[in-house]
Amino acid sequence: MPRKRPNEMNFLEHLEELRVRLLWILGAAAAGTAGAFYFAPRLVNLLLAPGGERFQYIKPAEAFVVHLAVSFIAGLVVMSPFIFYQIWRFVAPGLLPREKRYALPFVFFTSLCFVAGVVFGYYLLFPAMGFFRSFETDRLVADWTLGSYASLTLRLLLATGLIFEAPIVIFFLARLGIVSPRLLTAKWKYVILIVFVVAAALTPGPDVFTQSLLAVPLLLLYGISIGVAWLAYPRRKPEEEEEEDEAEPEEEPPRTPSPYAG
Repeated sequence: MPRKRPNEMNFLEHLEELRVRLLWILGAAAAGTAGAFYFAPRLVNLLLAPGGERFQYIKPAEAFVVHLAVSFIAGLVVMSPFIFYQIWRFVAPGLLPREKRYALPFVFFTSLCFVAGVVFGYYLLFPAMGFFRSFETDRLVADWTLGSYASLTLRLLLATGLIFEAPIVIFFLARLGIVSPRLLTAKWKYVILIVFVVAAALTPGPDVFTQSLLAVPLLLLYGISIGVAWLAYPRRKPEEEEEEDEAEPEEEPPRTPSPYAG
């Protein structure tokens, strides 16, 4: 059965298309998690390296849940090209034919940026955990539980992976003319506020240091995104600007009042 064009699909058909793509994404995430679970002990040891040598867990299923969560993040990293391809498949029918040629660059760069963000977040854990352990004294000992440590670090890894997608998203939005570099530059005050609100939402507790670890890279990426938008935003040709100027109605000169009026 031939696929319908977006303007020929009703609301329920759009929902059906979304359901299909979500099922593919969930299936890919499940397959990636199952495959990564085989390497879960090594992955957990890798995750624990920035935090110290020993951790305790106080709930029977805590260690198993952490192994499963680590496998899930690893599965997302491995399956990210397929996941981003499904996202593109959902968006592509609404694009023009000349815009659909960005499919391969979109999948490649979104996957690359997501992996780069996760790697960046992992190496960010070493100074962060070192800072937290710097408060240890003879009477204060950092005896963290496995669950609390994994919850914090995995959220940071996932957040940095998504944060690194900002330049790619801005590139395609600017290329399609949805956002402009002037708009991004003009809204920088609101962006700073939103960045710190998002960082606070992604980090547990009133932890200003960890929030800053998320906020500062996000602000830097926003600056990079503005530069990317300047490169990607379509420039109008001189003849198009002339046509637009000709199309604008000319203003009438102010009328001089008649000396015979009144």
